[in-house]
Amino acid sequence: MIFEDSSWWNDAGLLTGAMPITVFRMMGYPLFIGFLKVLSPNFWMWTVVLCQIALTAVSLVYLSRLIHELKLRPLIGVFCMLSAGFSYSLTLDNMILTDSVVASIFVIILSANAISSLRGEPIKFFQSFLFGTLLSISFLFREGVLVLSSLFVIPLVIRVILTKSRHFRSCLAGTVFFAPLLIISQIYIHWNETRTGSRFITTGGQTVYLQGLADAARNDERIFSGQKVIDVTARENFVEFDFSEVLAIQKSLFSQGYEAPELAMISKEKYFQTWAEYPLSMLRMTIGHLRERFVLLTFRPLASLRETGFWIKGERPWGDYNVLKSRVFDGLGAFSLFTLESVERFIAIVVTLAFVIVPVVWFVRLCLGKKSNKGEVLVCCSLWSVYFGVMASHALVHIEPRYLAPVLPFSIVVGAFCLQNLVGRKGRQELTS
Repeated sequence: MIFEDSSWWNDAGLLTGAMPITVFRMMGYPLFIGFLKVLSPNFWMWTVVLCQIALTAVSLVYLSRLIHELKLRPLIGVFCMLSAGFSYSLTLDNMILTDSVVASIFVIILSANAISSLRGEPIKFFQSFLFGTLLSISFLFREGVLVLSSLFVIPLVIRVILTKSRHFRSCLAGTVFFAPLLIISQIYIHWNETRTGSRFITTGGQTVYLQGLADAARNDERIFSGQKVIDVTARENFVEFDFSEVLAIQKSLFSQGYEAPELAMISKEKYFQTWAEYPLSMLRMTIGHLRERFVLLTFRPLASLRETGFWIKGERPWGDYNVLKSRVFDGLGAFSLFTLESVERFIAIVVTLAFVIVPVVWFVRLCLGKKSNKGEVLVCCSLWSVYFGVMASHALVHIEPRYLAPVLPFSIVVGAFCLQNLVGRKGRQELTS
């Protein structure tokens, strides 16, 4: 569309369907792909993947600096780097999706801020503006960044607290961080207004909000019991409450005369109205989105190789954990894979539990005056809060493991840091006794 016709710049094509692509998605990733297609018409997919791998490598450099600043032991640091580089990003880097780029940008910004916080460095205006611009680029790839940007307030506040001097100057510089995102988002909204007459960023909410409502309505039929057009249409289409039926509802509403911006607004209003009317059902839906598989994301090199093989070749080189479990005695290969994946899952669970529990305990002890390393505790808690903020933001509507990619490396590093401190403390106590 970008290459063949420039009319999309002024015409959103609202009459072409329920979800016109130029209003349903952000323009950043398609433009990125288009640029690489100009450079390499025949191998553009390889070029996209290589660019994503290169950006991931840059983010890992920043992560390695954070590991060094936290004084993690060399072997633990190597574990963190390998886990962050090959556990989940390996799969995302090979996919034509926005996740890899957005994740790398988040890792760069959060790592750099955490390093400066540990050093007690004030926030500088140029650095703040530079990273704010980088965040704005990720926003052009995925509109959800605008919501997630609010989570950056916590690490910035922690940095101001840990700053050795120039606290007021750091506060002013911290506000500059959000300026590029505010400007670019308003420009994007204005662009859509000139094309459609409505102010919005994307109409992605027309399926996202409705998908969350579908998950809630699966257990509470009252949610779509009203007489509004969206309630009636939902009752006509929902059977399994899956995503294909969400799309069918959008198509049906479009045939009734509603265009994409209106559909997004209808879904959004219905979503928040349902929270007001049936909060327990919506809370149940949100909690239900939190799966045990998220615990296994911190360390999964074998699982990532299996998934990467699936996305590249269309078939998995070996079965998943449940398949391996059922065939564990079929041969040495099956037994070896099952054993390795069992060890992999055990390591992931231990690291994740350390990340989830220990920073909270440290923070309580710090408030009680029983913990001295204030900087490390507050930085770990800030990364902890961003991680769970990202998880909660997505769980409120719809969440997949790849949505945690922007903060997953920090669960690995902080979890490993917590374990190192716990083991080191126990060792010191044994030596003392």
